[in-house]
Amino acid sequence: MEILETFFNLIFAWRENKIKDILKSFCSFEGYALNEEMCCYFSPEWKDYGLEYFGEDKVLFDFQAPAVDEDKQIVISYQEFYDIVYKYYSEYARQHSEEQDEIMRLLAELKNKLNVKQ
Repeated sequence: MEILETFFNLIFAWRENKIKDILKSFCSFEGYALNEEMCCYFSPEWKDYGLEYFGEDKVLFDFQAPAVDEDKQIVISYQEFYDIVYKYYSEYARQHSEEQDEIMRLLAELKNKLNVKQ
């Protein structure tokens, strides 16, 4: 899913000073918005908005114009979400050894809270 790769590439390109804060938000089941056109939401927080529910234990990525040509929503499982997050954050940790312990601790916390496998 190329668009999800783009979402995470942009997090690391545009928000490098907030990388740990974003991961901490994920650990609290709080989504993240790069801007008004590119956001992700966890299923528990989506219920609170009173919008059409997309299921338990899922993450919704919402992309809207002008960020994309046509509005698009992608729903993935917690396992798929964790796999993507792990890919990007573990690479970040390898490149930033001074933050590696904290990043790996947060990834372990996220894995536990999402109740997924590595």
